[in-house]
Amino acid sequence: MIKDNLISKISIFSDGNVIGRIGGNVPEFFLDKLGDIQGHKFYLTVQNPDDGHEYITILIPEGHEDMIDNNIYPNCSVKVFTHPFSDESNNYVFTIKHINKAVVVGYDKVESEEFDFITKTEDARLIQSEDYYFDALQKDGYEFFMQIDEDYYPDALLDGDYIFGYGALYLYKNISGGNIVAGFWQCS
Repeated sequence: MIKDNLISKISIFSDGNVIGRIGGNVPEFFLDKLGDIQGHKFYLTVQNPDDGHEYITILIPEGHEDMIDNNIYPNCSVKVFTHPFSDESNNYVFTIKHINKAVVVGYDKVESEEFDFITKTEDARLIQSEDYYFDALQKDGYEFFMQIDEDYYPDALLDGDYIFGYGALYLYKNISGGNIVAGFWQCS
């Protein structure tokens, strides 16, 4: 049986089914958890495609070298948090200055071979398919959940370098506990 993908896109317009945003300030949820996010910058927050009441927020390390050296679970330096809906805060300390804030719209059901900025799918579209990316994840009971792909950034989104080196971030979900982690990121 062929399953459909769920995709979401980046938009400069706030019309449509807004399910999150890329760039801007950290969600208010983190204002009393600043110690947990020190050394990181806010990348995006998006509705969990499996639970409309839960949001997934991704923070990246301030230092790009840390990101490069620690790009695979269990040592992936990209942090993933789940939480209830939270408005954008006024705290700009954790803002990535070269991302021009935009909304994320979706989720749209599409054919299984169609991908976009965020894609919830059964099988990841990988840049590199080496076993060492998945071994520890599978051993610890994680399965692929969704991917975030920089190939689908609109032209005006960035005023600087790509966050993942023109690559993709792959999120994994624990089969028994349900927690979501950054499995790994890859670049071309």
